[in-house]
Amino acid sequence: MKSRFWKTQLFGLACLAAAAMPASAATDAGTYPSKPIHLVLPFPPGGPTDTVSRALGDKLSKAWNVPVIIENRPGGNSFIATDAVAHAQADGYTLLVAFFGTLVVNPSLYDKLPYDPVKDFAPVTTVANLPLMLVVNPKSPIHSIKQLIDLSKATPNRFTFASGGAGQGAHLAGEMLKNMAGISMIHVPYKGNAPAVMDLLGNHVDMLFDGMTSSLPYVKNGRLRPIAVSTLKRASAMPDLPTVAESGLPGFDVGSWFGILAPAHTPQPVIAKLNAELVQIINSQDFKTLLGTLGLDPMSSTPEEFVAYMKQETSKWAKVVHDAHIKID
Repeated sequence: MKSRFWKTQLFGLACLAAAAMPASAATDAGTYPSKPIHLVLPFPPGGPTDTVSRALGDKLSKAWNVPVIIENRPGGNSFIATDAVAHAQADGYTLLVAFFGTLVVNPSLYDKLPYDPVKDFAPVTTVANLPLMLVVNPKSPIHSIKQLIDLSKATPNRFTFASGGAGQGAHLAGEMLKNMAGISMIHVPYKGNAPAVMDLLGNHVDMLFDGMTSSLPYVKNGRLRPIAVSTLKRASAMPDLPTVAESGLPGFDVGSWFGILAPAHTPQPVIAKLNAELVQIINSQDFKTLLGTLGLDPMSSTPEEFVAYMKQETSKWAKVVHDAHIKID
């Protein structure tokens, strides 16, 4: 009788333990994936990140023979989508397509976030990098980074630089340029990138760090003049355009990169399987060609490299935000 009692108790404890165990622990990388995968984006449909994510999802779906569903959850400075994935089941079936601002800039801009970019996520791989291009109106006296620096030092606050809003990539790039060059310029924030571009075209502001996707058509038709590209390497879409770094500010490196993350505690074998397949897709020639048409450069990584990169980028942008006294309530 005692034996039967203890067997019953042990069985009950085992059931309780199984119920308490995270669902992710039961995920078997050998059978993963066996149901639809959800790619959650904090962006509306139609942008370059959305286009790339849909192409990535399509290739992943064909490779694994499971549906990959794209979920656009814009709003709240990416908080809505990011928080949803942070609290999703850690089984590899809900993934976040995260922008660099979400992961490495927001922690410095906001006093409190609904998610922890380090503790709440398991990085899978970076995907692509969007170089920014410093562009001016053709009527501008600026033709190079050196000329910009010389003119700015001769007349502090002579020039204005636009952005789509405080804390966005264009704003941060401008602040980094000011800091590294030791010059003074006036930031003019807009409610979105489109009005900033329109005012630059109208010669109402002096310059803008803009994504290749947005500014390249205006450069090609002569309505904007390109000065330099923001990343360490020259952009594939404009191989003859020098970088800011090689134009006199070594180490200047700004890119609107994005990557894929899973909820924290997703089993490592599942992360490894996702990484291997995604990296293969990102480095395929047709995918690189698609990125090129959007002004993007491929940027795959191991999960470990992604973690290290996030740490490095967080430190870099924390200094820029602190020195420029940028804060968003």
